[in-house]
Amino acid sequence: MKVKFFIVALCVMPTLVRSQTFCDRLYYGGNFGLVLGSFTDIEVSPHVGYYITPRWAAGAGASYEYFNNRIHDLYSGMSWRYETHIYGGRLFTEYVLVNNVNDFIPLGLNFRILVHVEYEAMSYEKSFFDPTATGRRIVNSFLLGGGLRFPTGKRSSMNLLLMWKLNSEFNDIYDSPIIRIGYNF
Repeated sequence: MKVKFFIVALCVMPTLVRSQTFCDRLYYGGNFGLVLGSFTDIEVSPHVGYYITPRWAAGAGASYEYFNNRIHDLYSGMSWRYETHIYGGRLFTEYVLVNNVNDFIPLGLNFRILVHVEYEAMSYEKSFFDPTATGRRIVNSFLLGGGLRFPTGKRSSMNLLLMWKLNSEFNDIYDSPIIRIGYNF
C-alpha cells in the first residue's frame, strides 16, 4: 500500500509544479546578525529551500553564533568576559497565505504574507547559564510564526519573520518573540 501511494505521489507531483526542474524549485538564503561593542553577537544562518508548490516550501539550514559579553560588576568593581560559540541546525516549512497584498489593498504595496513553522536544535556550552558547569547542551525549539516577504527580483526576496517558541525549557537561549530578517535568492 505504501509503495503504491509513493508511486502515485511521484506521478502527480510534477503536474502540480508545471514542468519545472528540481533546480528551478530550489532557493538559497539566510540571515545575518551583528551587534558590536562590550556585548558582541555575530550570527550567520544559511539555508536551502525547495518549493513543493508555488506557495509551499520546505527546507533546512545551519546556524552559527559567536557571543562575547564583557561584564562589569558595579558593586564589587570586578570585570570578566564571557565568550561562547552556539551552533546547530533547523528544518522549516512555510506557506504563503497572501501572494500579493496589493490585490486586497490597492496601495501599491507588493509583498507576501506567510506562515512559518520550524524545528531547531542548537548546541551551547552549559557554562552559558552556569559558570561552574562543563560540556555542551542541546536545546530543541519548536517555532511558529509568520512574516512578510518583499520581492526584490525575479527569484529574490527580503524576509521579515516574527516567531514564538512553542516549547519552553529551563535555560532557553531565546526569548519570544524571535525576529529574523533574511534574504532568499
